[in-house]
Amino acid sequence: MITIPLYSFLIIFFIYLVIFGLFFLINFGHLFQTAALTFTSFFVAILLIAASLVVLWGTWYFLSDVNWQQSVTVFDTAWFGNILSFTNLQ
Repeated sequence: MITIPLYSFLIIFFIYLVIFGLFFLINFGHLFQTAALTFTSFFVAILLIAASLVVLWGTWYFLSDVNWQQSVTVFDTAWFGNILSFTNLQ
């Protein structure tokens, strides 16, 4: 039986959040560096911040009750029953 602990997916998600945060900061840096400080750019930036915060809050809300010590079974030979059992051959 091959199992993966559930917290490994949380670590992968955290790595994704770090990469997302880096790109987010780089994009804001480019916004100010290129002097594209118009109403439209500020509106889109605030919309992006609001959407990101809503997604992060929703993720926290839905994943707060998860037992991260639980294991996820990736492969188990019992799924195949007697198919892989060669003891019945005569």
